[in-house]
Amino acid sequence: MFGVSHLHAAGPIESMTTYSFGDCRFDPSRQLLFRGNQVTPVPHRLSFLLAELVAANGELVAKETLAARVWPHEAVSDGNLAQHVYMLRRLLGERARDHAYILSVSGSGYRFALPVVETAGVDPVPVDTGTFAESLLQSGVEPFRNYCQGSFFLEQRTAPSIRRAIACFERALAENPKYVPALIGFAQAHALLGDYWHVPPNLSYPRAKRAIAQALELDPQCAIAHAVVAGILCFCDWEWKGAQDEIDLAIRLNPGSTFVRNNAAWLYVCEGRYQEAMSQAQFALTMEPSSLRLQLLVARVLVHSREYAKAIAIMSNLLETDPGFYIARRYRAQAYLLNGEPEKALSDLELLPQERSEDPSFRLPMLGRAYADLADRKRAQTVFETLESIGRTEYVVSWNLAIVAVGLDRLDEAMAHLETAYERREATLPFLKSLPWFEPISDSARFRELRGKVGP
Repeated sequence: MFGVSHLHAAGPIESMTTYSFGDCRFDPSRQLLFRGNQVTPVPHRLSFLLAELVAANGELVAKETLAARVWPHEAVSDGNLAQHVYMLRRLLGERARDHAYILSVSGSGYRFALPVVETAGVDPVPVDTGTFAESLLQSGVEPFRNYCQGSFFLEQRTAPSIRRAIACFERALAENPKYVPALIGFAQAHALLGDYWHVPPNLSYPRAKRAIAQALELDPQCAIAHAVVAGILCFCDWEWKGAQDEIDLAIRLNPGSTFVRNNAAWLYVCEGRYQEAMSQAQFALTMEPSSLRLQLLVARVLVHSREYAKAIAIMSNLLETDPGFYIARRYRAQAYLLNGEPEKALSDLELLPQERSEDPSFRLPMLGRAYADLADRKRAQTVFETLESIGRTEYVVSWNLAIVAVGLDRLDEAMAHLETAYERREATLPFLKSLPWFEPISDSARFRELRGKVGP
């Protein structure tokens, strides 16, 4: 156990020096690690640890010195220090037993393995200076109150809650049409109505695009706004290079934003880059480890990576923590179905609230597929006909009809529904690669052609 040292106390790093080593640059004043176009925020304690090691430039840094710098007001064990060194190695990209960056000196301490070059001044890559945060209260208490209420409803991700969020953002914008946070919230809400299949793409996304364009005209350096644009380009336009450019810019502007990292994760899922998607989701979770939404993000990335058992375990833990977190139950039902456990999926689906505005987008198609997978063809057919009936007067995504049709072995019909989904530009289609609902038709020429047209 190390004793508390009086050498110096940890606090904000004031150095205006950056350190270059290998293909990395470390800016201790902003606690950012740059590697090419990638910008990674370094957690507080790891920043102090890395700063001590690179400043020593290959010289041994004693364990006691590191303990005093990183934990100035508390005792720390050798094991705790070793654990933080391990986390720093992972952040730098070291492989197991590689130790390309940090070397252990048995019984003494650690030293940095690569030559380090000091440069005066901070890295020129722009980082969001906080204009979004500063703008929250600039229009007064009432718009701010409506923005906060809208953000709360938006987090619930149900059709009724998203519409309530839109009403809140509209009230904020009625007071100030140039209130950037409300413009971004309004754009995000309309995009989510399309993303979650509640509203046809030709109605939801144009409203989102107009609002986010206005927000960016007022605040061109807003990382969250650029991340919203990336999401729209991904799920609405299937414009993959543009989406990547926007998410890269958003990360450079605000690398610590969990919203930006969330949207980056979904872009990488759609592109089939599952390991990178998981890295983004895990990074967001390290920034807000208590967030149920970000824990669910990790689970959903696992679903798209086809690691269903792990995803189910995380969602089960979420439901133990908050039985009312119904969206976790919804996606656990999906994971059970994809994992070949339709009876467990059925149990979850029967516990979901029956909400007319929600049912066609998730509960009913999952119910129909569960019945089909359980060989209860009669009930599956009834659900399928119910969806068709609803679709005559309301919006039902063709993707969901295709999911049930495959379960009923109506394969040509399923393919026709997917082609209709393409004609409608449904936001579901970027998941053709990652969600194996359509394996019985996945080798057909029509299916391969469709997947190629959606890209990437």
